[in-house]
Amino acid sequence: MKLRIGKIDFLIGYEAAAAMTAVLLLDRENRIVCCFSAAILHELGHVLMMLLCGVRVRTVKLRLFDILIEADKAPTLRADILITLGGVTANFLFALLLCPFSLKMGLPHLALGVFNILPVISLDGGHLLSILLAKRLSPRRVDIVLHITTFIILLPLMTAGIYMLFQSGYNYSLLLISLYLIAVLFLKK
Repeated sequence: MKLRIGKIDFLIGYEAAAAMTAVLLLDRENRIVCCFSAAILHELGHVLMMLLCGVRVRTVKLRLFDILIEADKAPTLRADILITLGGVTANFLFALLLCPFSLKMGLPHLALGVFNILPVISLDGGHLLSILLAKRLSPRRVDIVLHITTFIILLPLMTAGIYMLFQSGYNYSLLLISLYLIAVLFLKK
């Protein structure tokens, strides 16, 4: 599906649309709606920061497991850092605004902001670490440091996910997220 708002093309993959529809239909307590809104506002934080930095957004692609924002030109180093921080900043601001009134609406923003700032490949924190390391290290060394850092973060995260699953008998979300990030790590090779 394709939608154009202003000069930005929004492309939604059929798999993503089908998955979102199924999840929304099955979510009786509207928790997923709060999580989707946190994710959408996170990405809009990136888009807003791109616009503020003078980087023209060409397309926003919503795919099954990620959202890709494409620009006409590569941003400067300063702009790249600001754009990377735009999503988590939006999440933290909305968490700050919403938590006093509704934890159900505010906590997904806080959780997504904290999660995305982790220095893991494919998350904003990993991209930020990559930007900062690229100033001093070769691309090969940056890649090595990122992989080691990702492993150091994901190992205890996955262990906590397994522990939570065994303790609760049903809470597998942290384990699935960890496995997804590990899969992304190997697929990016």
